[in-house]
Amino acid sequence: MNKAKSFLGYFYRYLFHSKTRQKLIFLAVFGLFLSSMALLVIQGVMNGLQEQMIKRSKKANGSYVLRFSEYDESSIEKLISELKANKIFFTKEIELELLGRHDGYIAPIILRGIDFSTSKPKFLEHLNYGGVVLGEDLSFRLKSALLSSITFFSPAHVDLFFGEVPRMSSEDVSDIARIDVQDIDSTTAWVRSSFIHNLIREKTYNVLRVYEDYPKSFIAGIVNKLKLNESISIKSWEDSNPELLWAFNLESVVMLVLFVCMCFLVSITIVAGNLIFFNKIRFDLISFWILGLSKKTISFLMFLYFQVQALITCIAGLLVGGAVLYLLKQYAPDIMPSVFLERSLPVEVKPYHILISFFVPYGVASLFSLYALITFNKENSSYIELIRKVRE
Repeated sequence: MNKAKSFLGYFYRYLFHSKTRQKLIFLAVFGLFLSSMALLVIQGVMNGLQEQMIKRSKKANGSYVLRFSEYDESSIEKLISELKANKIFFTKEIELELLGRHDGYIAPIILRGIDFSTSKPKFLEHLNYGGVVLGEDLSFRLKSALLSSITFFSPAHVDLFFGEVPRMSSEDVSDIARIDVQDIDSTTAWVRSSFIHNLIREKTYNVLRVYEDYPKSFIAGIVNKLKLNESISIKSWEDSNPELLWAFNLESVVMLVLFVCMCFLVSITIVAGNLIFFNKIRFDLISFWILGLSKKTISFLMFLYFQVQALITCIAGLLVGGAVLYLLKQYAPDIMPSVFLERSLPVEVKPYHILISFFVPYGVASLFSLYALITFNKENSSYIELIRKVRE
């Protein structure tokens, strides 16, 4: 331990206080520091932007959708009581796909009839839901404004008296909702469940939406406990949006690959700087060998020296990157133009982001430091020959 401490202390003093300081190593250390810091900052900001989009979508669609294959009021009431007992926020809905028309404009609509006597979504609390609430993009497609009348047609429900005519009903637009999620704003409308019941002439429900991020196994356990697993299917938000999650994962992988490539560019500097540094200190290494250290011990201590150097540099990068993310999260300045949904940069850091930001640059630096050490040992395999060259 004392040998390692003396060895490392000697070469760190040589690196920082020698008149022939190796500037290329300082450049490599700075590049390693910058890689670790930037990788953490970009991962935190990118994950924050992704999480904000997911939160907006879950705000309207819920974290879980419990869909009934058949509606049994007594069984559903037992399920509702169990959800309330576990303090799980949910809404009871009937969801229907139909067509909406206004002044000659027609658009497909997912109409969600909500039982407001049971509970109501939080994003509708500040809106007037006395009539129908349209998504913002859907209102543009129908060219409808507040208090305009929308006629709804349900092709799945027909009256046979006049020869299979789709049932229709009209309702005034009481408000317009902006969720800032394209597929919701352009297709979804919300209304009282009694409106859909009058349209289809049946009092039924087909969906319970859970708006809290409980584990799926916990929700499934409640359903299985009541023996409703055969009549109720559970679908999480992640199950309903695999393409979006795949795109997010691809974005993360591409970003990681780019940073690995950047680390490899830094490693070229590491190899060059280490080889030049080794050549400058090779006679110091001979001195250690003459004093009794074996070549294997010297090689191990040199490798340990660069491991400690990479370790300290990467940890420093993480600390500075963490400080930058903390300042962004605390003060969140509006740096983006007003056309963007997120004008500030949201931050969301998870433990694996920290691990990636540390091990990617550290692993690359360790690998290339080892390569530089092996190359030096091959070129200087005999210390005796080096001593003879000095004597000559």
